[in-house]
Amino acid sequence: MASSSSLFFYRNFSTYNCIYFLLILIFSVSTKHALGCYTSIFSFGDSLADTGNLLHISDSSIRPPHFALPPYGETYFHRPTGRCSDGRLIIDFIDCKQLLRSSLILMGEIGGNDYNHAFESGRSIQEIRSFVPLVVNVISWAINELIELGATTLMVPGNLPTGCTPFYLTTYMSSIEEDYDCETGCLVWLNEFAEYHNEMLRIELNRIQERHPHTTIIYADYYNAAMRFYHSPSKYGFSGARVLKACCGAKEGLYDFNATVECGYPPSRPCDDPSSYANWDGLHLTEAAYRWISTGLLEGPYTIPPIDTSCISSPVTTVSLK
Repeated sequence: MASSSSLFFYRNFSTYNCIYFLLILIFSVSTKHALGCYTSIFSFGDSLADTGNLLHISDSSIRPPHFALPPYGETYFHRPTGRCSDGRLIIDFIDCKQLLRSSLILMGEIGGNDYNHAFESGRSIQEIRSFVPLVVNVISWAINELIELGATTLMVPGNLPTGCTPFYLTTYMSSIEEDYDCETGCLVWLNEFAEYHNEMLRIELNRIQERHPHTTIIYADYYNAAMRFYHSPSKYGFSGARVLKACCGAKEGLYDFNATVECGYPPSRPCDDPSSYANWDGLHLTEAAYRWISTGLLEGPYTIPPIDTSCISSPVTTVSLK
């Protein structure tokens, strides 16, 4: 998830390097056709969307990032790829199997780590709520920058339900019954914070859409697409007792999570069946969870407006920016 520093890195680096290269790529693909299909996808974001770029720019000469080590990648790639999961991410499931007629740009998820770092440093929820307009403004800036460069279709995700993650459930474990959702076991106040971010983001996206009527701004409702399997774990193939636990980690405590024991490093160990878990390493989700979220986006009703999938049929060649 993108941190404050990574957001500003994104702003500066994108302006002078990535955006320039993106401009070349955008104008090298075909324009939008009547069917509203896509020939390529550009994805900007943090560890929820990163398919390996952070690994390639990290200095691993002393200690490699934990996501560069087994068991990361075990479900699909059978090796670590730099993805923060046991397998594929949401972006790996959207159109990577289809030839689409114009470019779809997936903006994020962006902003999660700005909040993560603030919570980790012990800041109050009231102070962190004041950061939301700043984070949303950076997302808005990036969207407007891409629109000026010629982007016509952008999908912008909201934040996931952070109150359902083992990291936060462990960090803010409470003896107060009202702190938890009686149906899911998630922390109510943290999920309300995620919903607040998403509400502010949607207001800003509507404003951008009004200013750019010939651009399609799609809101991707990661929050509610994910809440389905927290409300009904067995319906989506998850074990009810495991849906709030980490698959890979310390295997201790109520949520099988200890922040000092990173997945990939001893004494952490993975679960036997990641597909029965929604969470992979305490913060990131499993391939199975990402699959259900992507299904919710592609088949509805978790994008506003709905994605046009009428031309999904053929394989697509993917380009990785390393």
